[in-house]
Amino acid sequence: MNYKKNHLLRLTPIAVLLLVSTLIRAQTLADVINAFNAGAEEINAGNFETAISKFEECVQLADQLGSEGEEMKGKAQEQLPTIHYRIALDKYKEKDIDGAISWFEKTVTTCEQYGNDDIKTKSLNYIPQLYYVKGNTQAKDEEYEEALASFDKAIEYLPDYTKAYYSMGVVYRKLEQEENMFTALDKAIESGKTSGDEKTAEAAVKTARDYLVIAGVKALKEENYESAINLLNASMKYDDQYAEPYYYLSAIYNKQLEYDKAIENAEKALAYDDSEPEKKARIYFELGNAYVGIVEYNKACEAFKNALYEPYTSNVKHKMDNVLQCQ
Repeated sequence: MNYKKNHLLRLTPIAVLLLVSTLIRAQTLADVINAFNAGAEEINAGNFETAISKFEECVQLADQLGSEGEEMKGKAQEQLPTIHYRIALDKYKEKDIDGAISWFEKTVTTCEQYGNDDIKTKSLNYIPQLYYVKGNTQAKDEEYEEALASFDKAIEYLPDYTKAYYSMGVVYRKLEQEENMFTALDKAIESGKTSGDEKTAEAAVKTARDYLVIAGVKALKEENYESAINLLNASMKYDDQYAEPYYYLSAIYNKQLEYDKAIENAEKALAYDDSEPEKKARIYFELGNAYVGIVEYNKACEAFKNALYEPYTSNVKHKMDNVLQCQ
């Protein structure tokens, strides 16, 4: 009898522990459900950040509970990417660029943790655009280094982001970092072709071309003809059907008495210039001078007839009447 009594006494604590364990599990499951319901209430109240905390609490409690909490854990995890995305969209609509970037990036991380490829993809579409907008704002405020960092982030998310490369090129031009400028513009042109952003690619072509032409004209005015020729020829890498470099090359070659080259470039300039006759007068003036140089006076007369506009009128009339005796 004593043996049985002692045996029961030794079993009692185990039974008590089992009862306590059961009560703890029940209490924990109630806590999981309560945390989930609290999260739902916060969503309905529009308190999305608080809702995130409640659903994260629900997940944590469910983990502690084990298999009995799996269902509620899954339901809470389903909510988290959606709520993050909702907050990010609200920041975007409020034009809070930094806030939107931060929350879209958090959304991507949450989607990777809990799953939701659709929301992840949508978020990844927003992020590079937001960094691009941020970079342009910084560039307007002359925060050039910060702008470049933002464009780098945009490209990190979207490697073929033509607009970001182009804006980088513009910033490098303002910083007078020529090599970096051409690298960025070349990348904009390349990515524009692959991504279908032809408009931005054309803008990059024009920016690079005009930079070289302007530099070539400056060298011409400084009578650094070799540099001017190199720069003007380099511009044709970007656009070989632009009249300006051909016109300036014809002027340079006339100065160097290389009349055949002057004629060749003047004719190309005329072929690619679709402006009014008055604006073409400068090209005809160089063409006429080149024909005078090789003593082809009839052709010179024909060219000069098309150059009878200011500021060439007086000079041309003198040559036509007194030198060439044009009919």
